[in-house]
Amino acid sequence: MSLQAVSPLVARRVFLANLVAQIGIVVTGGLVRLTDSGLGCDTWPRCDSDTSDWTPHQAVSHHAYIEFGNRMLTYVVGAIAVACVVAAYRLTVRRKDITTLAWMQIGTVVGQAVLGGITVRTDLHPMAVASHLLLSMLLIASAVALYERGGEGDAPARLLVRPEIRWFGYGTLALAAALIVIGTVVTGSGPHAGDLKAKRFDVDIDQMAWLHADLAFLLLGAAVALALALRVTDAPVAAQHRVRWLLAVLIPQGLIGYIQYFNGLPEWMVLTHMLGAALTVVTATRALFGLRVRGDASPDTETDHLDADLREPVATSY
Repeated sequence: MSLQAVSPLVARRVFLANLVAQIGIVVTGGLVRLTDSGLGCDTWPRCDSDTSDWTPHQAVSHHAYIEFGNRMLTYVVGAIAVACVVAAYRLTVRRKDITTLAWMQIGTVVGQAVLGGITVRTDLHPMAVASHLLLSMLLIASAVALYERGGEGDAPARLLVRPEIRWFGYGTLALAAALIVIGTVVTGSGPHAGDLKAKRFDVDIDQMAWLHADLAFLLLGAAVALALALRVTDAPVAAQHRVRWLLAVLIPQGLIGYIQYFNGLPEWMVLTHMLGAALTVVTATRALFGLRVRGDASPDTETDHLDADLREPVATSY
């Protein structure tokens, strides 16, 4: 990337690429697990403990190539994270919040690499695998925050809704986090361990699955209640649209969860469910950001048609 000044438009596109990459590596990580390739490379950082090679050799199975390919994607994600830092520092108007969030991308990518090594060296212990996924979800949330802040000004936050509605938004995001945490326990006690010999959580998978389903219903109810609250208080259209996007993810995500449970957890459905979990984090985080605004974004900043409505005056009915 050039060391010339970067416009807000270019920077936000880099931040969006970072978000897409973070979602992509969650999906490829799920593919590693669902193809039983988690120990395709039996050591870390090298691939084969019996040789000095860093890459798989010809005699190994396809599992090694799947696992090694996912490791290589980490370098791609890391390169995009570095581009985020460069873009943040080369912005025409440098902002501390943007640079902090950009550095967070690099920090969490490094953390992911370390956790990946721990996961392999502990023979896919379910706690290590769960931590690996949860850090990915935290990274996705921070990538959303970076993208959102890149489209805002630097003025103090101004609420677009009643304060109690914003607190309800925080609660909705917390429910989404709890749902994902329990989801990792369900996966960690189910059949898809990443390797046939990997340990599982010593819990009843049916009980964990139903607890996960209960939290899903609670989150869906909270999202519906949030949508209704925004509707009756005449909140900005964009804020309402963002919650509708959350509902548009939660409803099929719940259906997929039920269908996969009653059909023996087919791999392609589990992978789709993992993508849905990442999109749940994205839409829930964006919904929360849509409840307030920080000044006007630069006229050079790229915005979508939903973001544009966030800059309209707040309704005066409350």
